Amino acid sequence: MKENDYRLISVAGVQVGLVGLEEIFTTLKGRRIEDEETLKNLLLTMVGEKNFIPFSARDKYATALLREFRRFLGEEVDEDKSGILEVLILGPGCYSCDKLEQDMMTVLADLGLTADLRHITDINTFSRYGVMATPALVINGKVKSQGKVPPKSMLIKWLKEEMAQNSIEG
Repeated sequence: MKENDYRLISVAGVQVGLVGLEEIFTTLKGRRIEDEETLKNLLLTMVGEKNFIPFSARDKYATALLREFRRFLGEEVDEDKSGILEVLILGPGCYSCDKLEQDMMTVLADLGLTADLRHITDINTFSRYGVMATPALVINGKVKSQGKVPPKSMLIKWLKEEMAQNSIEG
């Protein structure tokens, strides 16, 4: 398992940190399992070997893991829209991309907001959003900037606008 193979996923609107997902997803990618129930059960079993999954929440975890696996495969997925901001940093992992991610984490913490913050390095995802320059910032599916690191004041403004539009509470 890679040292940094740790990922936050949304399980019924709650952010949960899990280890080993990339390794598990890579393994399952090669198996080409078509049956959704079989895939959910396999995901639960494999993830449960390295992480605690409460018995009472197994169905919710199965749904969330399947969604994350499909996202890993590059498929379009229905997002878990449970009142949490979705913030994507699109970029290859350069200094500017990392700076934008760090600035966003700082702003979210300062505002006391919960968000599904992900740094996406897959170029196919960039094109799905019409992004031509990185780093790019996408909040709730809307491209807010690309090709630069916006000032924190703009990040705050955009987050507050999205919260107001979607009645999201921090």
